[in-house]
Amino acid sequence: MLRKIIVGDLNAKLCALLKNQLETFPFHNLGQLLGKKVINGGTCFDHALSLRAHITKMGLSGTLHEAEVCMTGLNSHRLIRVESSDKVSFLDSGTGWPTIYQAHACDIYREYTSAGIRFRIVKESNKLLVKRHDGRQWRDMNRIALVAQNEEIILSKYPNRYLQQLPYSQELRFCWLMNEKFYRITGFCLAVYEAGKNTQKYSLTPIELLRFVQSSFPELISDLKIYLESIS
Repeated sequence: MLRKIIVGDLNAKLCALLKNQLETFPFHNLGQLLGKKVINGGTCFDHALSLRAHITKMGLSGTLHEAEVCMTGLNSHRLIRVESSDKVSFLDSGTGWPTIYQAHACDIYREYTSAGIRFRIVKESNKLLVKRHDGRQWRDMNRIALVAQNEEIILSKYPNRYLQQLPYSQELRFCWLMNEKFYRITGFCLAVYEAGKNTQKYSLTPIELLRFVQSSFPELISDLKIYLESIS
């Protein structure tokens, strides 16, 4: 009984970590679009490194891991592989979606819902397939190999992480979680996801975009202005 309580408590702490990451460390591609380091947030690699640092502080063993992006077929997605007791799980806050769950290596089939968005994890031989429901159908997101990988090799790819084909290479992505709502900006389109409600979609002007981001992440406004000026 004690072991179950401890494991349950750990699961809750890791899910809380993922939620906090999506609330305070937004997913965005400003660094890629501008070719510079940004002060807060970033793409999947930045999210994985941030998660690893937090997990290490918790006294857990977390290592960088690569997964296939189903849209491109390339192993260009980074996340964290966590080992605790006799369990292996994967944590991922860098998909551009509210993936506030653990993908357990022992899972055969599992579904989660976050901010009204449904996710499904399916075991495929020695891999886990992560799917997202877009309101009409299930879409394959990432395919995660279960075996441990060489972290040094993965880390060496960080400086050139934007050279591979990425789903968001040509336009702005900016996503975060706040008050149980998930905000996802694609170009100048804002989508707001919330449990029990229809997805709300808005078309933003550059000024509206700046004001909206300013309310949550003022530290990123200068970089966002530079990007908007570069495409005007």
